[in-house]
Amino acid sequence: MNLKYRIKQHLNENRWQYFTLVLLLILGIMAGNYQVAYLETGVKSNLLEMIDNYLRGQQSEVSSSFLILKGVFINQLKTVLLIWFLGLTVIGLPLILALVFVRGLSLGFTVGFLINEKAGAGIIMTILSIVPQNLVYIPLIIIWSVMAMNFSIYLLRGRHTAQISLGRSLAIYTSLLIICALMVLAGAVIETYLAPWLLRLML
Repeated sequence: MNLKYRIKQHLNENRWQYFTLVLLLILGIMAGNYQVAYLETGVKSNLLEMIDNYLRGQQSEVSSSFLILKGVFINQLKTVLLIWFLGLTVIGLPLILALVFVRGLSLGFTVGFLINEKAGAGIIMTILSIVPQNLVYIPLIIIWSVMAMNFSIYLLRGRHTAQISLGRSLAIYTSLLIICALMVLAGAVIETYLAPWLLRLML
């Protein structure tokens, strides 16, 4: 059984989970973008100042890349660990859905604010400094959420009839956490080194 067949089988067996999560992510992005229009003037000014300070920091390159990498990796790994933990509980299913929605909300707000306040420059900043790492983060979170949802469902109704024991299922589920951590690291490297480098080229 080759890898292509396994992937196709996985997508076919979990198509409704993927559809639901992608839909929630899109709704979150739309809601986040919608919130930008209702920001108070003072809040907008503070956010713009933070963005300008970040851009000035990219120009001077005074920040420690390793410390940034460590912070980004830990921050993203917390999300992966939270999804893993929610998958271990029978009430984790709706919370996983909510987490994906909130992730979309955050992404939609960030992109919407940049484009709304920086116009063409905001579009370029989005493409160079937000899109690259999210090409790793978003698929990872969607796939990992599906696995966590399946494990939560397994605990709720399937462990007594499943062919694989609870102990083995837990071991497989937890071992996948290592792969996810490596993917998070790859995304963190992109966010710390590649995205700022592209942004500095623009600046």
